[in-house]
Amino acid sequence: MKHVTQIKADTLTTKQMEDRIRQVSADIRRYRDVEHSKELAEFLDLQKIVETKEFQDYKQELLTTRYKDREEYQLITAYNRAKRSHHLRWYKFYRGLQKVQDYMHFAETSDFAKLKDPEAVKADPRLKHMQRLGNSFAVKRYLVHKNSTEVSEYYRLREIVNNTEFRDRNHFWKNEKRWYTTLQSQQDGKYEALKNSSNISFFLAQDPKQIARYESYQEIFADTCQWNRMQDSPWQAGFYFGNKKLKTNHSYANENAAMNDGRNVCTIDGRLVVAVKAEHATVPAWEQKKGFIMKDYEYTGDVIQAAENFRADEGMFQVKASFSGKANGAICLLSENHLPILRIAQWDGAKVNMGVTFDKFEELTVVEGVKEGHEYIFTVDITKSDITWYVNNQEVLRTANKLGAKLFPTVIAFLPQGVKSTGVTSIDWFKVYKF
Repeated sequence: MKHVTQIKADTLTTKQMEDRIRQVSADIRRYRDVEHSKELAEFLDLQKIVETKEFQDYKQELLTTRYKDREEYQLITAYNRAKRSHHLRWYKFYRGLQKVQDYMHFAETSDFAKLKDPEAVKADPRLKHMQRLGNSFAVKRYLVHKNSTEVSEYYRLREIVNNTEFRDRNHFWKNEKRWYTTLQSQQDGKYEALKNSSNISFFLAQDPKQIARYESYQEIFADTCQWNRMQDSPWQAGFYFGNKKLKTNHSYANENAAMNDGRNVCTIDGRLVVAVKAEHATVPAWEQKKGFIMKDYEYTGDVIQAAENFRADEGMFQVKASFSGKANGAICLLSENHLPILRIAQWDGAKVNMGVTFDKFEELTVVEGVKEGHEYIFTVDITKSDITWYVNNQEVLRTANKLGAKLFPTVIAFLPQGVKSTGVTSIDWFKVYKF
């Protein structure tokens, strides 16, 4: 089955994709650094306090409660009202009169009880005087006012509002900015400052499972193409066969370029180049019915593979590469058998194909929008159940995993029958990660 996939306008550029890859590595390091920092430890300690319902309810109460709705305000208001009462004003007036004071002082003595004895009163001028005072208008009014509810309430309230604890509480609630005077406000402010700091906000924005997933990726194969000789690289020239008696360096009679035993492979400025060149060669070629025959070619191509150094049946296979020219180039994964063939990216001289060919089934997509000579990051994720292909960050194909074999990286530059041209497959790096 063959599909067509168009590169979307919002697909990341290759530079953006590389920046993202580098950013992921930097984010992992930063995440772990913050995770073990004192800054995060302080934030988490404050979080246990600040995010509790009790804390938030207290904050809400202090920020929204009106002083007029508080008991303290009501007691102060009642006290001030009691101070202005009619009974209190007259009570204080009569209490200030000398004769009232004399009578009240006498009332506190043991002789006061004698006023109930008429004979004693007749016999004692002082008692007669005190009896007259007690019957005076001033003393009677004084006692009326003293025993009034208003005066009693005044003294009850005065005792309350003059209490040190009440004064402090009243001063606190009277302050409209009361919240900002509390320890909790300091904790809340520190918590918010930490939460909005670059490190903590970064940490909280990350998905720990995603970080752990990225961390689980282990690089198990890599070629950054910094070598100069093939023997210093992970590659070997030619096709790979388990049987050492078979020719690994050979060509195919139905193709237009001879495989050149690694001579068309080099590194230029840290890039692996496998080229199809216009040059004559007479080499053994495999013909399906006749076997090996000698054939003349006007072009040479090449093939390299890493079977001796690396094979895998799962992982993320990723290569940064470009294709140019009308010649074909394939970056693929092969097994010791002819099939399956998994194309990480195959250039047909105009477009890139990606997909996999099995014995009785093929799943391919033509990716339109991949430009000649432009670098892209081609990725294949192979899990136990699925195979997924990407161009930069865009998924272009997904199919079930029916590989059933360990595969090794292979790079081929070739000419199909009927095509006469040159071209280059250029690789900046090739990496494989284990999940």
